[in-house]
Amino acid sequence: MIKAVIIDDEQKLREVLRIKLNQFCPDINILDQGIDAKDGYEKIIEHKPDLVFLDIAMPGESGFDMLSRFENIDFEIIFVTGFNEYALDALKVSAVDYILKPVKTDILIQAVEKAKAKIEDRTIIAQYEILKHNLNHIGDQNTKVAIPGANAYEFVKVADIIRCEGWQKYTKIHLADGEVIVSSYNLGVFRDMLESYDFFSAHKSHLINNSHIRRYLKDGTIIFSDGSNAPVARRRKEEFMEQVIKHLSLH
Repeated sequence: MIKAVIIDDEQKLREVLRIKLNQFCPDINILDQGIDAKDGYEKIIEHKPDLVFLDIAMPGESGFDMLSRFENIDFEIIFVTGFNEYALDALKVSAVDYILKPVKTDILIQAVEKAKAKIEDRTIIAQYEILKHNLNHIGDQNTKVAIPGANAYEFVKVADIIRCEGWQKYTKIHLADGEVIVSSYNLGVFRDMLESYDFFSAHKSHLINNSHIRRYLKDGTIIFSDGSNAPVARRRKEEFMEQVIKHLSLH
């Protein structure tokens, strides 16, 4: 059995989670429930759970504030959050699991299965240290992004990514130091993670970091800081000129 604690200020949400977990995830043993960050911290210290379901926005301290009290986070976390949480981008790029309110059963089951795999494999939970870093850099390129590979994550500063290139069913991540990381995830995953960090989808196979653009040729070719190049799709040229070139010319 996996020991778990639920921390959320909404009694109804706690009860819904408890019922769904009992019914659909019977190997999750709910030891206790916390009604706010302070109470939740004490429950974690008392029970030493394997898994914590943690609300982000709570009265007083947030879920993130509570986590900052721990020098080392040795438990898995599934964040429970609303649609408009300011930190959703930080959760995405840090490869940390979250479920949206109202909680959907199939999404909950998927999140629990992933958490169980990490716990059972004794995966080192490095994502939470990265998340702490990223919460101080929301929306800027000092954020560190978790690049999913075949067997592990590599954590890379967004500013060091020149471009992402779709390659068969994989993605090549071209870095400023010349390294190329091949991820087992397709380009769409990186579009979802990076477009709010000043990246532009120039082509169906190319997601580019606007900060690394050095030249734009009239034939529709972009030249980057490392000397490499990528095309702008014909249907994307007008938007590229309006959003990217105009923006760059102001800086």
